[in-house]
Amino acid sequence: MNFRGITLGDKRIFGKFGYICSDYQFSYLYMYNNLYKLKIAESNGAVIIRSDMAPACFYMPLGDTGQGIEAVLKYCGKMGTTPVFSKIPQEYTGAFKDFGFILEEDRDSFDYIFRKSDFIGYEGKKFRNQRNNYSSYLRALLPEFDERIELYIDKCKAFTLKYHNTEDKLEPTYKMLDSIAQFNLKGGVVLENDEVAAFCLYEKVSGDTVQSHVELTNNTHRGVHAYLISELAKRMDEEYINKEDDMGLPGLRRFKEKYNPCTMLKKYKAIMV
Repeated sequence: MNFRGITLGDKRIFGKFGYICSDYQFSYLYMYNNLYKLKIAESNGAVIIRSDMAPACFYMPLGDTGQGIEAVLKYCGKMGTTPVFSKIPQEYTGAFKDFGFILEEDRDSFDYIFRKSDFIGYEGKKFRNQRNNYSSYLRALLPEFDERIELYIDKCKAFTLKYHNTEDKLEPTYKMLDSIAQFNLKGGVVLENDEVAAFCLYEKVSGDTVQSHVELTNNTHRGVHAYLISELAKRMDEEYINKEDDMGLPGLRRFKEKYNPCTMLKKYKAIMV
């Protein structure tokens, strides 16, 4: 197999697979291809994704999954390495068991799925903190929400550089801001005195689900994120929001759990022993 880097032109390859989970949405792969050191190869009807970010692994082969697993086994045999697969949704685990792999939960890769309706009014005891933060924010400031995010690309880049200048956020966010048209992204910005205080970018991935790629705030008020998500929810037609995984980062995990996901999309690692 010949592995190569991912480019925007590869979007046509992934379009035929439909929505599986966050990791296999082409926009997500393109967004993080440098951070996760992703490469792809095609083999007899299967698309194989390899991550060279330590510890190196393969994603679940797309298309003919069995053919892809077999191709990876042959490739690793020639390379003298032991294959490890990650980010395998539960409904695909059987294909790996058939090849003798041992499956274990890949908690760092679980997708967080939320209901839009929960964010509109933050009703009930579970959302008391969000509701209080939201109300406090509106009492303290007079924010505006503008869903025409394409008008604020340069301002959003400057905002990201100022408040989120880290490897895991800066380049991926810039790539999404530059690809709004290519991926038909939607979103919005929170404005305070005409300055960007937060923004988000999301993509419709199925009839009732969107995938949230970017949610960034200036963190100057604890209610700005609650406001951002509530305003986004009010403008969405879809009921569910996939907020992707937490990358195994404790702070991000705590933050996402506080927003009370309605379900977690489990994924697994496959290890050959």
